[in-house]
Amino acid sequence: MKYIVVLTEKSNGEIHVSVPGLPDCVLEAESRDEAIRLTREAIANVMSKSEIVRVEVPQQSSSSDNEVPWEWFGAAKDDASWDALFDDIEQKRNATRNYR
Repeated sequence: MKYIVVLTEKSNGEIHVSVPGLPDCVLEAESRDEAIRLTREAIANVMSKSEIVRVEVPQQSSSSDNEVPWEWFGAAKDDASWDALFDDIEQKRNATRNYR
């Protein structure tokens, strides 16, 4: 298997190693070559004690099959007070802006 390994040089010259695919696999080494060697050993050790399985989980809907969650969208489109409300908001916002 191939793994992505992130090597980051620290201010003291050591190499910090993390393996994003194995979050608990983190180590430090004195050189790049040593970091890669130790990382291979650490990954092999973790994987010798691990099993990779694929689990299927059925998708469950929180709403009924006939219900559209955004069905209410646009429900206020015929409400004449919306224009006045947004005009008032815009006027108040303009009054508080600092124009230079």
